[in-house]
Amino acid sequence: MEPIYAKCNKSCGHKFYVQHLKKDKLYQTIEKTYFTCPNCGREYVCFYTDGNTRKLQAELRELHREMKWIEKDELDRLKKKESTLKQLISNSMSSVRKLIEG
Repeated sequence: MEPIYAKCNKSCGHKFYVQHLKKDKLYQTIEKTYFTCPNCGREYVCFYTDGNTRKLQAELRELHREMKWIEKDELDRLKKKESTLKQLISNSMSSVRKLIEG
């Protein structure tokens, strides 16, 4: 992962680079991905996933591998599939976040 420049804008104002994201298992299949401020420990949640979301993400990674070697005439079809998968992942993450955070 490329380092991400961040600022603790909800607590101490410390500026830092996020080099690794942390994961915690919340329930049977729900995982929280987040990072913390190294200065004050404030937690910033990036996203939540469940088994279905991770399955869709795996499909998207496989599709991206396939797109590297595909002929141009097939690329439009795969781009539509990519767009659909991205929307499904976004919807799934939103519903899991809503379930967890209310």
